[in-house]
Amino acid sequence: MRALVAALTVSVSALLSAGAHAEPASGAAYVALGDSGAATTGAANLDLTAPLQCARSTANAPKLVAQRLGLTLDDRTCSSARIPHLTQQQGPGVAPQLDALGPETRLVTLHIGANDADMTQYILGRCHLGGCGTDHGWDEKIDAIAPSYAAALDDITRRAPNAVIVVDGWPTYLTDHSCPAMAGLRDADAAHIQSKFERLNAVVAREAAAHGAIYVDTVAASREFGMCADPSVRWFDPILADRTLLPYHPTLAGQRGVADLIVAAIESNNALAR
Repeated sequence: MRALVAALTVSVSALLSAGAHAEPASGAAYVALGDSGAATTGAANLDLTAPLQCARSTANAPKLVAQRLGLTLDDRTCSSARIPHLTQQQGPGVAPQLDALGPETRLVTLHIGANDADMTQYILGRCHLGGCGTDHGWDEKIDAIAPSYAAALDDITRRAPNAVIVVDGWPTYLTDHSCPAMAGLRDADAAHIQSKFERLNAVVAREAAAHGAIYVDTVAASREFGMCADPSVRWFDPILADRTLLPYHPTLAGQRGVADLIVAAIESNNALAR
């Protein structure tokens, strides 16, 4: 989802200035692609060596996966990224993410699409301001990412023909019950929001299967760790964010949980032995 950079109490101009250095492509064995769902833990463990507009974490899922698998990582994940930023510059010093790929790449992880589906606009701009109400085209917006997502998977395969591609979906944010940490969000709206993340998962899972990628379903494993869970175990910060300062963004526990699922999927498929 679109990172709420203001929550980091740093001005946008300062972020762009500090991040105005180009990241060299490394030809790493493992390249991580995606948006803030993969990049950040918000104010926690911020990687000051990366472009600051990316709000990239030193403890995000890609870094944990790389450690577990013993792979050299080129982490290109960046907060606020959309699918076009896989092939286009996102900002000063933030090169197209797919520039990191090459024939030596063995593993690619991809987590992107929520910004393209305007999830932040609908959730924060509608559901939390007065109730989700009718969809107002939300389903259509989610479904519409499919062609560009499919094209991105094909482009990854073309640029990294020897790589295993692993796509992870969006975990459980909410169930059919809200909680005080969601600042007045109604139960019905909590369930509605989660249903839209699961619709987004369905789109991504379908395209992953059609284009030779491994899809990692993170919903079931995270059902007890959503934004209304105990703060010590929850995978996402709620509206009253106290861990990352970024509502609807992964905590350290969330990034660890997703990393575990990605590694398990790779190992169960014996993917890197191909």
